[in-house]
Amino acid sequence: MALKHATSGEVLELLPATPTHEQISQALVCAPRLEVMRLVLEAGKVIPGHAVAGPLTIHCLLGSVDVEADGEWQTLQEHQLMYVAEGVEHALQTEVGAIVLVTLVRLIQAD
Repeated sequence: MALKHATSGEVLELLPATPTHEQISQALVCAPRLEVMRLVLEAGKVIPGHAVAGPLTIHCLLGSVDVEADGEWQTLQEHQLMYVAEGVEHALQTEVGAIVLVTLVRLIQAD
């Protein structure tokens, strides 16, 4: 069954009052020029280096996550946000587990 994406004006709960193991990674918003994803990363999870066509932000909601961008590793703690420019290779890993919100701007392709 496909997960439902938010509709315009809909309020979303990013973290329940008491986070549980039932939280899942999912695309919350999927629009032509914007994608917002909640990633639930278990302890020890590694997302290898990759780059995307548009700029993005990584916002740590819970736990902590190590992020590599521009060849430098930095730790994002709860309530911290990192901006990653268009085309910059980045990677994520977590030792303790984390929930992050990734917002990606999709660039319009010229015809």
